[in-house]
Amino acid sequence: MTLAPSIPPILTSFSLTLLFCFILGLELHAFRRESGEKDLGFGTTRTLTLAGIMGYVLELLDPSGRILIAGFLLLGGLLGISYMKRQNENPSLIPHIMALLAYAIGPVAQREPLWFLMVFVVAILLILGKSPLIRRLSDSVPISEAVTLAIFLIMAGVILPFLPDTPIAEILPVTYTRVWLAVVMVSGVSYLSYLARTYLFPNRGILLTGTLGGLYSSTVATVVLARIAKIHSSPEIAPAIILASSMMYVRMALLVLLLGPREISLPLLLPYGGLFLLSLAAAFATSRLYSPAKNGNEASGSPLEEPVAHPLELRTAFLFAMAFLLFSTLTRIINARFGSGGLHALAVSVGFTDITPFVLSLLSSHFAATAGTIKGSIILAGGSNNLINGLYALVLSRSRSVLPALFWLAGAFLLSLGYAIFLD
Repeated sequence: MTLAPSIPPILTSFSLTLLFCFILGLELHAFRRESGEKDLGFGTTRTLTLAGIMGYVLELLDPSGRILIAGFLLLGGLLGISYMKRQNENPSLIPHIMALLAYAIGPVAQREPLWFLMVFVVAILLILGKSPLIRRLSDSVPISEAVTLAIFLIMAGVILPFLPDTPIAEILPVTYTRVWLAVVMVSGVSYLSYLARTYLFPNRGILLTGTLGGLYSSTVATVVLARIAKIHSSPEIAPAIILASSMMYVRMALLVLLLGPREISLPLLLPYGGLFLLSLAAAFATSRLYSPAKNGNEASGSPLEEPVAHPLELRTAFLFAMAFLLFSTLTRIINARFGSGGLHALAVSVGFTDITPFVLSLLSSHFAATAGTIKGSIILAGGSNNLINGLYALVLSRSRSVLPALFWLAGAFLLSLGYAIFLD
């Protein structure tokens, strides 16, 4: 690791080890003072700095790591004895763990690039410095979230690597790996949206509900907003519905970019980006036209009590996989019999359902269709879904407040239809 060609690498890594261990010692000292500990005992700044020097020298003397491991075991044993003796006065393990982490800084500084060393130290400082925040977060997160995270890790890290990358059947050329990768990616995007809505923005208003809900499902967000509009009229309902559909373009662009072939995914970024920007402009124009100042009985700023469904249920994942397989079969059959016109008709009809399995089936299946037909069908499916969302909003709300959103969503569908026809 070098910061400049004129500085010897050994001097650079040793200086960084001293500096970072000293900083960790200062942070630990401040943490223990804030915790009200009168007798600091083990874990002073000098102790952590010396532990860091010890790790650095042992790594330098024996690059194979045998002496380093022996030193680690010796230090760990001494720390264990210290903890047993001081357990009644101070049961915290943090000082002892900090000593072991400081011991590891020297080997990390010699073996790994500078950016990793920086991330390593910053992560320790953040965890130590934000201890009250972490404690409050631990108290507020239910145990079911840990189970949910474990489910996602099993889906992504256990099931996915062991699936064969071979076609499922002759009529279904998509592979097992491709199907489950789509499940993992879609579940991951929805999971991030769920975490943001549940923990980062628990008191979200109408506009934020549309924005975050669109990342999860624009249809679900539109239905929720339409039910709110049925109870009370709000000038923010229409912009929120438009924002939900605009975030659908972001979500689909991300999935297409991650899962689609480059010759199809990269050109799709242009229409997705254009429709996203136009949707933002429409939402802004609608919010200005129907501003809260023009409506005295507005309750737009109040938080919404909206139930948030969890996206990582195994049943939901398997249903998505089944829908993916179904649409993969349908797209292959319809394209073989009816060509591009059949695919476009199917794209319009899937607007009544979740369009994600259909879009991913177009990206994953290998059949005789031009790239223009595939791209046009993908964009058309999103436009059809927008139009259906607008109709859902009008029917469920029975309110004129959603009409601006319906007009724009219908316009977005026409733009998508024109794009599909142009590509043909």
